[in-house]
Amino acid sequence: STANIPLQTYKAKEPFMGKIVSTKRIVGAQATGETCDIVINHEGKMPYWEGQSYGVIPPGTNPKNGKPYTNRLYSIASSRYGDDMKGTSTTLCVRRATYWCPELKADDPAKKGICSNFLCDTKPGDEVMLTGPTGKVMLMPEDKPETDLIMVATGTGIAPYRSFWKRLFIEDTPAAKAYKGMAWL
Repeated sequence: STANIPLQTYKAKEPFMGKIVSTKRIVGAQATGETCDIVINHEGKMPYWEGQSYGVIPPGTNPKNGKPYTNRLYSIASSRYGDDMKGTSTTLCVRRATYWCPELKADDPAKKGICSNFLCDTKPGDEVMLTGPTGKVMLMPEDKPETDLIMVATGTGIAPYRSFWKRLFIEDTPAAKAYKGMAWL
C-alpha cells in the first residue's frame, strides 16, 4: 500500500542540507555531453521509495527576478537503501545541461543549466539544499511481486529504473527475494 509512502518531508522554505559524498562522470570521454553519478548523504532523515524524486535548490539568485532559485526535480537513481545499503544516502544521475550556439559554434555559458551544472560541479563535503521526496506515480507495485515491469526511457530518464533494478536484482532485499515477474527495459 502507498499509505505510508514518504512525501514532502522537507519543503522549499525549510530544505534539508545534504552533503555530497561523491560526484563522478559516468559517460566515456567521447560521449556527447556529460552525465554524473552524484551520491548525497541525507543521514537517513529523507527516506524515499524507488521512483520518487528529490528537489534540489541551487545556490544563488535568479538574475531575471532577483529572487533565490527555485527547486529542480531529479529522479532518485538508488534504491531506498542507498547504494551503500545503509539507508543514509541517495544517488542522482544528472546530465549537465548546456546550450550549443550555432552562431558561436560553441557552448553558450550564458544559457547553461543552473542546477545541473551546480550538481555536476559539486565536490565531497559540499552542501546541497534538498526538498521532497515527491511523486507516487512511478512506483513499483509492492503488493504484487509477480507483476511484469516494462520500462521505457531515454537518457537520464532511466534513473528511476536504476533504483528498481538495484532493489529487485542487484541488492539483497526482501523485494528481490519476493519478485517473480519479468522486467524489460
